[in-house]
Amino acid sequence: MFKKASFAFLLLIAATSVLQAQCDRVGWVASVTPGCGARIIDLDDGSIYRAYFGADNLSGGQTFSFTTSAAPVPPGCAPGNAIPVSLVCVSDTLPCTAHYGYFGDGDNPLKFTFSANLYDVDSQICHWDFGDGSKASGHQVSHGFPSQGEYEVCLTVSDNFGCSAVYCETIQVSAQVTNGCGYNIQVTAVGTQLYGRLSPADQAVDPVQSVLWYSSKSSNVLSQNESFSAPLPGYGTYQVCAQYVISNASGSFTCASSQCRELTVAEPGCENPVMADASALCPSQSALYVPVCGCNGVTYGNECEAIAAGVSNWRAGTCGEQNVPCSAHMDVQITEGSPDEGYIARFINHSSNAYTFAQIDFGDGGQLWEGTGWDTIYHPYPAGGVYRTNLTAWTSSGCVSSVVQLLITDASHMTSSDVPDNADYVRPGDTNKDGKANACDLLPIGVGHYASGSPRPDANTTWTMQFAPNWTESIADVVNYKHLDCNGNGTVNEYDVDVISQHYVPLDTMPVAQLATAPQLRVVFDSDTVLVNSGVPAPVEIKGKVLLGSPTRPALGVYGLAFAMHYPEFVGHNPAADYKSDYFGSPNHILWLSRDNHSRSQLDLGVTRKNGLDANGYGAIAEITFRADFIIIIDVAGRSGDRVIPFMVPVNGIKAIDNKGNPKDITVPLEQDTVWIKLVGTTASGDAAGEDILILPNPATISATLLLGDVQEAQVEILDPSGRPVMNQPVEGNVANLSLGGLSAGIYTVKIRSANRIITRKLTIL
Repeated sequence: MFKKASFAFLLLIAATSVLQAQCDRVGWVASVTPGCGARIIDLDDGSIYRAYFGADNLSGGQTFSFTTSAAPVPPGCAPGNAIPVSLVCVSDTLPCTAHYGYFGDGDNPLKFTFSANLYDVDSQICHWDFGDGSKASGHQVSHGFPSQGEYEVCLTVSDNFGCSAVYCETIQVSAQVTNGCGYNIQVTAVGTQLYGRLSPADQAVDPVQSVLWYSSKSSNVLSQNESFSAPLPGYGTYQVCAQYVISNASGSFTCASSQCRELTVAEPGCENPVMADASALCPSQSALYVPVCGCNGVTYGNECEAIAAGVSNWRAGTCGEQNVPCSAHMDVQITEGSPDEGYIARFINHSSNAYTFAQIDFGDGGQLWEGTGWDTIYHPYPAGGVYRTNLTAWTSSGCVSSVVQLLITDASHMTSSDVPDNADYVRPGDTNKDGKANACDLLPIGVGHYASGSPRPDANTTWTMQFAPNWTESIADVVNYKHLDCNGNGTVNEYDVDVISQHYVPLDTMPVAQLATAPQLRVVFDSDTVLVNSGVPAPVEIKGKVLLGSPTRPALGVYGLAFAMHYPEFVGHNPAADYKSDYFGSPNHILWLSRDNHSRSQLDLGVTRKNGLDANGYGAIAEITFRADFIIIIDVAGRSGDRVIPFMVPVNGIKAIDNKGNPKDITVPLEQDTVWIKLVGTTASGDAAGEDILILPNPATISATLLLGDVQEAQVEILDPSGRPVMNQPVEGNVANLSLGGLSAGIYTVKIRSANRIITRKLTIL
């Protein structure tokens, strides 16, 4: 600072005399460049000057009085957006002025905060008289008045050079909270350009009669308009306030209020402390280790940790890696914009060495930029916020590098709460993002087949979360195509199906809803009865087809289908499931996945087209063959006490999609097709007769049919699990209908008594 006794000096180019002058402006030194003077902000009108001469004794952050004259730009110096001047008067004596703003407490209507408008809080001293006998000191103070009424609040500003100025204003204090009189204020800054707006909190409010805007670093009123823009002296923390009066339609006074907002205006850098969030709940590295190298040279376990540390720029991988062949790097910054007009961002390419292709994700959900080379790209952002931008570059040799930078449009969004979600990580084989790899993951690959995009840096097919840049398309606006690239090579094709098989888990088999109008998916067997002769050992083989739709209820617009079939426990490993082209068409146009999960007696199937065209109609989609050893069949029959075994394969867990990935409704029949496995060459209770006596179905629910074969007349008796008779009825002919509705669940004995024999069968009631 200059001593008061020092003379202000005048510097004139090519002048031979030095004149004394009165300093008529107040400025703040934003920066000093050796050899090219100082950048000065006029604290009264916001003008920006570059003082090339007369600024030798100034230092950054200094507040002083000055006067200027026009000057040329010296060789080697650039004016930028500043006015080139010479300083003809420099003094550390600041104008002797006083003014303040105030705002009420939202919870206590008698309490107010007062803030002095000062040029320099370090050299100017404030004393307050609140008009109720209370006094205070400091450039910003809070005071609670004893009761409602009018109080004259006076501010006295002084300094060490004898300055003393007084400003008084009458304050209306009400016992009721005004809550802003129905208005809110919004303030932000783009760079060091301040923007403020007084906005109605709802539609039914009275108009503004008058408004005054001011800040804690300006001695004058910034604006008297409801919205305004003004330059700030530089980066720092500001208290921006609005005092306003609301009037009704007749123009009479209705309400008066003040509101202030604290605004931190910081130059975005590698580390932004105001963006750091020490309380952020990030996944542990054991749960999510996808390392990134921050611009500060620190390796973080995942993006969440980097963001929580306030880091704004990082690349995929650890800091110890040397990815020289395709090291991606870019500089991103806002070049112009406002909250009303939107923002323009500039992307400058700093990627090192040669690369064959590059991609920029602007972080706004819009179209990606793709190309083989670029220097500078401009991109608009209609709304303010924090955007996660990404550049990925790769070479023909397969080297991939990816870098992320958080783009902050304005000061009000430079907070940890505005940070967007972390990376959408890829788990190889999980194409629908449900945390599993199974037949359902085949369907998205069919939708995105032949698509290409950015390869995955350091791609592998292990079941781990991996960083991957976004692609241009998404399935149903939910799943980005990058998840379909299971092997990470930048292309979606048949090879990605292999990764699903590598990490396969069975389909979830939730029951399928019964939908009256939806097409049915069902298993239909080639025959209704299979005979097993224990005297002639031979494998048991049951064949059938999986059918979709019918002539009266066709399946329309189906592109992909995945489902599970549950087979009986005595079926052997790996039932055969072969693609049948009746519905989906040529095998050249489809992807197919069959997976046996024998421990769950479950066969999963997945089929999808890959040509972009969905299918309509009805027909078979698969031929299936189930096999079992005859010894196992006989063992099951022996355990059940019956020589007729029902064989059913219910369908569950159906997922169907159209060619965009949207779900389609598919249902199942109420009753499943059944094959009856009938044992011949052995009888129950040692009786060689009655081999053709059947109970259908078995298990049963409310009714069953008894087929007596060559027995024409008999008496049928049903015994409950304790042996007590619960039904007795005669049979004329060789067919009897058994009504079971009144019987509880359990295993019953059916005794068939004819003229010359007694035959028993087991009946299970569900």
